[in-house]
Amino acid sequence: MSEHRTFLSLALAGEAMTDEIDDYVDQWHEDPVGLSLHDYLGMDREEFGLWLDSPDMLPLIIASRKLGKPLNSIANDNLLEMRLAARADDASKVKRLQAWLQRRGQ
Repeated sequence: MSEHRTFLSLALAGEAMTDEIDDYVDQWHEDPVGLSLHDYLGMDREEFGLWLDSPDMLPLIIASRKLGKPLNSIANDNLLEMRLAARADDASKVKRLQAWLQRRGQ
């Protein structure tokens, strides 16, 4: 029996793309191997909560892991960048990220 490789470990190794996460969720539904979904994906509860709230924030989760920086720090940095860019297509993303950070007292 082979050891389960999580989505996050594969993404960090460049072996999975962010848009493939739904395939891993489907695999978990078919055979959860006794793991919670967040464990199956390789996320802690904070990362999983952000991803559930805003699936398009997955690159922030991966960046946090890759850089070894706290997720809140990466989220705050990204929020500042989005505000400075002031693109209309980022407006809803900014609001969702702000709400997530506020719920954590950031």
